[in-house]
Amino acid sequence: MKNEYYLFLDETKPNAHGSYFALGGYAIKREDYENILKPQLQKIKSDLMPQPELPLHLYDMRKNIKGFEFLVDAKIRKSLFDRIKNLVQSLDISVFVASIDTENYKNMYYGQTNDIYDIALQTILENFVHFLLVNKGVGSFFIESRNQAENKFLQICYYRLLTGGTLFINSDTIMKNLSILSFPLKSDNNLGVQLADFIPVSFVRKLIGSKDYCGLYKLFESKLYRGYGGNMEERFGFKKLLE
Repeated sequence: MKNEYYLFLDETKPNAHGSYFALGGYAIKREDYENILKPQLQKIKSDLMPQPELPLHLYDMRKNIKGFEFLVDAKIRKSLFDRIKNLVQSLDISVFVASIDTENYKNMYYGQTNDIYDIALQTILENFVHFLLVNKGVGSFFIESRNQAENKFLQICYYRLLTGGTLFINSDTIMKNLSILSFPLKSDNNLGVQLADFIPVSFVRKLIGSKDYCGLYKLFESKLYRGYGGNMEERFGFKKLLE
């Protein structure tokens, strides 16, 4: 019987601090998610957050806004991040990130560009399928719901890759190893997607030379999928497109 894996993904978009887009997250065995990550992360939230049902969102946590005003207390902030980091360190997860400098991409191709989400998704999907082949597994995608139009576009991209294959992996292999694409709502309090929120922004901060916030980049970098031979993380784990 094949192992079942979940891949939780989130994105970070270009902003005033840089033109990078990144899609990233992590793969985890279904039973590890259900039996370890979910109960332990929920306990951390219940122990330290006045509103444990509030979804974790790194930007709001950094800025002490939208329900995270309690993090102005440095001791609570340190305790919350330390416990989350200790949990991540203990988990057997593999991190996947694809980034692209959108301005560089537009300039390089004279504005004749494809959708950056589609490009990043193809890269992540391809590398996740490679991971599933290595680990004799099957996998499902979970991406936080955005709006109906964006979800529909992403679903079309996903099924096009399933049925058409990618540059390096044929469609039969992809369809045998991947199943559903789900869009959990914020109100679903999906803890897997909440943790994924920490990943792409941590890698983009590294790319633009910002401080490693609470050591998150160092932690998630240590969990990158290393790929073929166990030493190809720049190809299979953190793929910097066009670089």
